[in-house]
Amino acid sequence: MSGIVSRFMTFDKLIATALIKVLYWIGIAGIAISTLIAIFGALASFRLGFAQGLGMLIMAPIGGLIALIFWRFLCEIYIVIFGMYDRLGNIQEAVGGGPAKEAGPTTETP
Repeated sequence: MSGIVSRFMTFDKLIATALIKVLYWIGIAGIAISTLIAIFGALASFRLGFAQGLGMLIMAPIGGLIALIFWRFLCEIYIVIFGMYDRLGNIQEAVGGGPAKEAGPTTETP
């Protein structure tokens, strides 16, 4: 338990990738619910006109599929960004070890 708390307080290991995976599944559920609501809305819109109802009935699943692809792409981008941070930390440890030194004020003469 203390290992989890120390990782949380020191930022040695990022928890973002695990959090993104949870948010990914929540997003999929939201997209599925939205698509079902759109399909039922399309069924209700048949009383306004056959062409309009049919168009909405066709476009609802297509829109849901596009939303799923975009959501997956967005989550993958975040995982890649946080994965780069982890790999850069591994490279830093392998090359020089320890955290990077902060650059101090420079005293350049013109």
